[in-house]
Amino acid sequence: MTRMKTPRAFTLIELLVVIAIIALLIGILLPSLAGAREGARTVKCASGLRQLGMAATSHAHNNKGFFSTGTWDNNSTASQGPPDEKGWVADFVLGQYAIPGNILCPSSPAKSSQALSWPQLTQNPWRNYTGADITRMISEGFNTNYCQSWAMAHTDMKVIRKIGQEPKKKQFTKGPLKDASIGGAASPSAVPLLADGTSLVGNEMVAINGELVTGAKNLTDGPHSAPASSAAASGSFWNRQDFTDWGTAHGKSNYLTGSGHDRILGNIAFADGHVAGFKDVKRDNIFDSTAAFVNGWNTQKYDELEGKVYGGWLTHKGINW
Repeated sequence: MTRMKTPRAFTLIELLVVIAIIALLIGILLPSLAGAREGARTVKCASGLRQLGMAATSHAHNNKGFFSTGTWDNNSTASQGPPDEKGWVADFVLGQYAIPGNILCPSSPAKSSQALSWPQLTQNPWRNYTGADITRMISEGFNTNYCQSWAMAHTDMKVIRKIGQEPKKKQFTKGPLKDASIGGAASPSAVPLLADGTSLVGNEMVAINGELVTGAKNLTDGPHSAPASSAAASGSFWNRQDFTDWGTAHGKSNYLTGSGHDRILGNIAFADGHVAGFKDVKRDNIFDSTAAFVNGWNTQKYDELEGKVYGGWLTHKGINW
């Protein structure tokens, strides 16, 4: 009589070894998968910014060279009209160039713009908005987590001397950027239009369908607060652009910073239509600058953007770098 062999079962130790190997493989693969996913989001963000850059170019083609009607803000001292009528987001939606609300940066901790937060909406308002108005606007695509450059919104200060004017008040600026203002002092490939907005997690909150989400910065601050000076010209002058409202939305560091997130890369769209990524080498979630003496001027030198992003005057002579 032939005996059938009983299949040998796994011992407990063998089973634990297999589980440990599987766990080890998962531990090895997960960071790679997360990195690939984040890489795809970074590419998607760049693609979205490229679409918005092309929308700005199309708007200029159809509107006497103007890339937009200016800043997207309900503040009547800063913008040309309420945010569902004027400003770059409204321009693109109403002109059917793009729907910014459908082209959000997928990695940004912010899911909206500070322009739709109550503190912003109620400051010197063009009109009073309700929660239902905000819900409607967002459903129609009036939303973004990208941040416009001050130059795209205002071009330059009307006068170069710093004499108590405010860069974000339209009465003191030359108005929305035209293509004719680019090419003399700066190449279109260096003039920035839009970028990932700095996200301060827990601040600038926006209510969307009853949920509070973080809002990204809406507009860079314009000429740096520290005045420029030169041995060749006495007095204080408006300095290079302050880009600290542009921040990081991609990649990951191994720690959280004061902004409440761990992203280290940011994308910027330029007037020639290309998009470039920049690394936050100081790991502070923003693209900032330090005081420096450049080309005969006491001015600001960019820590991460120097030589690639134009921050000087577009229509005045002097700080043209």
